[in-house]
Amino acid sequence: MILNNTPIQMEWFHDLEGEKTKLNWFLLEISLEYYDRIMESAELAPYREQYSEKQIAQYCAYYARRLKESLLRYLRGQRKTVIFYHEYAGDFYPHHDRQVTAKLSRKARESFDHMWPGCRACPQQCLWEHEDRSPLFDDYQD
Repeated sequence: MILNNTPIQMEWFHDLEGEKTKLNWFLLEISLEYYDRIMESAELAPYREQYSEKQIAQYCAYYARRLKESLLRYLRGQRKTVIFYHEYAGDFYPHHDRQVTAKLSRKARESFDHMWPGCRACPQQCLWEHEDRSPLFDDYQD
């Protein structure tokens, strides 16, 4: 299923029925926001010229899934903040220089910061009930 007119696919966030969790739904939402920010960024225009929309979408999904452990550490009280490691971008794009990696990581952080205030008021409570099953995976299924 294509979401929000992006090539990001919902299925990238769950392989099995048991992975249809609220946390994975949140990661899907982050990847959508991240994709939009990359596609709108003037400073990332050279990056977009190197990759197709689908390749960028795959990267955004990868980054969001890698963010899962950092989010869980925060939610469990093991960290005071969610950490956006440059390595997430660097592992996916090992040939990029640090400047591109830093720009991509900054856009990921901006995506999270943009979504965070709305999460507290959202009735889904994806982060606070992160292990629960998300009905949204089924609601948006083709």
